Amino acid sequence: MLKEYVLKNQKLEAHFINVGASITKLIDLKTGINIIVGHEKIETYQENNLGYMNSVIGRNSGRITDFTLCGKRYQVSKNIEGIYQLHGGFIGFNTKKFLVEEGKDWIKFNTTAVDGEEGYPGDVNFSITYKLIDDELHLIYEADTTKKTILNFTNHAYFNLNGGPSIDILNHELYLNADRFLLLDPNLIPHKAESLVNTPLDFRKKKTIGKDINNDFDQLKIAGGFDHPYLVNKTDKINHIATASSPLTGIKLDIYSTEDVVVFYAGNMMDNSVLVEGGVRGYKHIAFCLETQGVPNSINIPEFKNCNLYGPGEKYYQETIWKIHKQ
Repeated sequence: MLKEYVLKNQKLEAHFINVGASITKLIDLKTGINIIVGHEKIETYQENNLGYMNSVIGRNSGRITDFTLCGKRYQVSKNIEGIYQLHGGFIGFNTKKFLVEEGKDWIKFNTTAVDGEEGYPGDVNFSITYKLIDDELHLIYEADTTKKTILNFTNHAYFNLNGGPSIDILNHELYLNADRFLLLDPNLIPHKAESLVNTPLDFRKKKTIGKDINNDFDQLKIAGGFDHPYLVNKTDKINHIATASSPLTGIKLDIYSTEDVVVFYAGNMMDNSVLVEGGVRGYKHIAFCLETQGVPNSINIPEFKNCNLYGPGEKYYQETIWKIHKQ
């Protein structure tokens, strides 16, 4: 049964459902603004969650092709045109119904994946805990496996800080703490790291999302805009990943994480097949995503081939923090 849950403190109110461990609203109580763009009806998450909106992604985030692990070739299920797998396959974690534990300021969602599911080895136990601390929402991911396998999770939240989804996100100012990004091939599959210097993908100095999005640059043309993995400059266990802000509302979103990558997606593929809160039809750039995760397709990229691999007795752990405040 589809069920909704609410966490609330003096600063924030967060709404969740048990399908996909999805976050459907995140409200800044000082302004009353919900910064999450979600489906108008929560049943849509269960029936046809177009765009993976606001759900947990697993057991592997992003695009991946077949791979070799421990001398064995694995063929992943290919849910995109029979070419590659996106966001965990046909039955990714965004489609699963999670078991739920509740506390005063936290909620924990639990699920499993079986050996061979979507082409991956190993049984997996997984949980994500959402916890409110002052003006922050903490996302704590944990998992273990029975066989050496790939574990790489994220949350596919769609943000719009303008006060609602009727105004696009191209006016948002964005900073990303990254010097390199992953090049995409014509099928959007990451295959090599490259410097951001002298490219329109560079957000090391704060700029609006719309400033360079239509530049005549191969990587932007391939993706129809920004849809790229950025390699985080890591100096601590939890690092400042990104800052986004709206000039209309003054709301600022700071993101901190343990992860190696943030995928910045500017909603390039969103269209009117999606109906969001307030009865607004979806459109290009209605929202943006900042997906903290491991390196996508890492096992097939020589520089990162040993990333995201976990065996029995090895614990997967990720912590990501969304901090919402006024400028």
